[in-house]
Amino acid sequence: MRVASSHALAYLVAKRLAWWPWLGRLVPLARVPGPKRFRQLFEDLGGSFIKFGQMLALQPDMVSREYCDELFDLLDRIEPFPFAHVEQMFQDELGRTPQQIFEWIDPEPLATASIGQVHVAYLNGQKVAVKVQRPHVDIEFAGDIRVMLFVVRVIRRLNLRSLFWTLAPISEFAAWTLEELDYRREARYADKLRRNATDNPYERVPGIYWNLTTRRTLVMEYMSGVTALEYLRAVTASGAEAGRSVCPDGFEPDNFARHIIDNFLGDAFRYGVFHADLHPANLLMLPGEVVAYVDFGITGVLSGYSRRHLVEMTLVLARGEVEALTELFFDLTVQDDESDPGLFRREMKEISRDWYAGEGADVALRKNFTQIFLDMLILCRKARLSPEQDVVKYIRSAVAADGLITRLAPGFDVGRYLEEACQRLVTAEMERATLTGHQVGALLSSTARLMDTGAARTAAILQRLADGRLTARVDVEAHTDRDARYRTRTLRLAGVVVALTALVELTGGPARVGFNMFTVEAVLAGAALIMLVASIRKLVGS
Repeated sequence: MRVASSHALAYLVAKRLAWWPWLGRLVPLARVPGPKRFRQLFEDLGGSFIKFGQMLALQPDMVSREYCDELFDLLDRIEPFPFAHVEQMFQDELGRTPQQIFEWIDPEPLATASIGQVHVAYLNGQKVAVKVQRPHVDIEFAGDIRVMLFVVRVIRRLNLRSLFWTLAPISEFAAWTLEELDYRREARYADKLRRNATDNPYERVPGIYWNLTTRRTLVMEYMSGVTALEYLRAVTASGAEAGRSVCPDGFEPDNFARHIIDNFLGDAFRYGVFHADLHPANLLMLPGEVVAYVDFGITGVLSGYSRRHLVEMTLVLARGEVEALTELFFDLTVQDDESDPGLFRREMKEISRDWYAGEGADVALRKNFTQIFLDMLILCRKARLSPEQDVVKYIRSAVAADGLITRLAPGFDVGRYLEEACQRLVTAEMERATLTGHQVGALLSSTARLMDTGAARTAAILQRLADGRLTARVDVEAHTDRDARYRTRTLRLAGVVVALTALVELTGGPARVGFNMFTVEAVLAGAALIMLVASIRKLVGS
């Protein structure tokens, strides 16, 4: 309240300085330019409010360009804390000072942010990035979280149903803020993303030094490159050519934008884990438009169900298929007795008319994804629908990526490329889903159950026949040598199937290709199939 009051007073006084200059001496903050005062407001509030200011820095459609440019300083230029705290932190966490661990460490931070700051050091001849938490940041964020959770309790206690739509986002914000305060979680997510990106030539994730990583310290491989934020600052100051001069030779913003989208969608929909804090200070530009990532404090995790629906939803959104988009979105929301899906459908048809230009195959997005998702979330509140929490994180990340690309490559058609990228993902997923090891294992397990129930049914039929409850006609004919060969072939096939069934029933476990029982089962299944085909051919030939 103190910070809000002082800035509100400065705002009011600033509007009257032209008439009463003497007011500026009483309220020095009023003499500060509006954009800088706006950025200082978030710094003075601190904690999670800085995160909110970082999000606004990437939304030129919501905040004017000069304000966005000033808010960029919230990404990596927050007031640093003394190096003495860094030394004390290492002493508390690892029992040694930085000088005892590293061959050299720069006392001046490379970057400063809301939760910690990064120093450059050398360890065993390798350049590393050392991330250390701010003093008392856990107390500051805990205060913000208490306020948030208090608001949640008030809304529920007073049954303010018009505000129920805020409960999930507030709760989720509190949850991932707590996660971000533990650097061990960040390290695990970074390691997972790095393993997932092994085969992706356009995605780089640093390695982790686990023996030096604790709750409040994180040491990782140093990524050498120009941040997207440095590029944007150069473009803002001196134009596009100045921006290219700070980048690797041959840098093309449109290609870099494509790789951001491909990496984001690939990580989200192939692996279900994605970098969820895509602001320009966290992305580095490497030669060949390779995207390198840092700061994994906010990472999204999607269930298989959400992944399938979200990739289809993104695809139909880019294509302008509003009805399909509505139905897919329903599958990703929680509804109760007060929800009104009919209202959502009707109003989606109305508001979506402003989203697109053209018709049929020539349809193109007129609005950016940020505006579209905001429209949908506002409509959710009106219709009393609650999106799933992992969906909210995906939407927030998509909004951040869209805002970044809007600044980075203004002429790039995000909607058209999203359609192409989603179509590739859907096609690749269909190809991978044709016959996977898991599906083969499920097929074999189903066959085993069928054989088991089939044997039980056969025994029941024989019992009914023995009891005289079932009549049967038996024709006895003479068999030739050819019939004997068929019987022998059938017995062999039955033996293979029985062995296969026994292995499946006895071994169980997940299906993995390699030198294991699953491979033996697969070989037996193949042998049974070959013998069956050969027998059918013999019968047809005869």
